[in-house]
Amino acid sequence: MEGLINMMEETVLRKIDQIWEGTDYCKCQKCRMDIATYALNRLPAHYVSSLAGAMLHKFDVHTVQVEAEVTACVVQAVKLVGENPTHDNERVGDTDASSQAEE
Repeated sequence: MEGLINMMEETVLRKIDQIWEGTDYCKCQKCRMDIATYALNRLPAHYVSSLAGAMLHKFDVHTVQVEAEVTACVVQAVKLVGENPTHDNERVGDTDASSQAEE
């Protein structure tokens, strides 16, 4: 598996940056990774092992169908994570654990 690059990851991260920027949602790295995880789990992986493969993928990802699928998944992920950020829940859990340790 050494040398393999998941081109879909790069594509999704670029699309997140384009779409997310125009929102009022939290812009922390945790939310960005949650958005990426949600979207990537709903899209097929596209691995390549060479520069030629990367160039072919860049051509393929710009097809209307692939672009629409990536955009739809990222929009859904941005909305879901933006309206329900997990870091707020983790913060509450961390606070509860700290206060219990102090008691």
